[in-house]
Amino acid sequence: MAVKENIDYIKSEISSQEQFLESAIKSERFFRKNKRILIAIFLVILIAIIAYGVFNTIQVETKIEANKAYNALINNPDDNSSKELLIAKNPSLYALFVIKTADDLNKIKLIDEALALDIDPLLKEILQNLKGNKSAKILSNYNYLIDGYELLKDGKIDEAKGEFAKIPLNSQLQPIVKNLEHYQGK
Repeated sequence: MAVKENIDYIKSEISSQEQFLESAIKSERFFRKNKRILIAIFLVILIAIIAYGVFNTIQVETKIEANKAYNALINNPDDNSSKELLIAKNPSLYALFVIKTADDLNKIKLIDEALALDIDPLLKEILQNLKGNKSAKILSNYNYLIDGYELLKDGKIDEAKGEFAKIPLNSQLQPIVKNLEHYQGK
């Protein structure tokens, strides 16, 4: 019995070694056959990783420079070099600076300058609203709410309801409108 078990064990060992050798040969044939494609895929992946790293580093550096320019501009609003750098690196951040610092003396000039830049559409709407143009589409519902609230404070309830009616029913401002209508601005 023991001899038969030993022969079976040797057969199974030889069979597993044959399978391992066979799979190694198949792998080598597959690699030789597709060598160029595999190398090309490896190079594309390597180039993509390097490009992503470089692009990410450039973005981080740009953000750091824009933040430094923003801080310098906050500390000294007359610093033209920081202003130009901020406009070049992040025009939307410059628009936020304009929103934060525009006073009555230079308000229109700064807002017009920021509106001429390629900035976020929401910031453009806010700048238009800050400039006094209430035809801004995005903030129009907000303007209706404010106008209605002012009318409620003056006791003109029917006119206020007319302003509130301009706000669409699916607007996120509807709960505020309902509260204002219920309490009549009190």
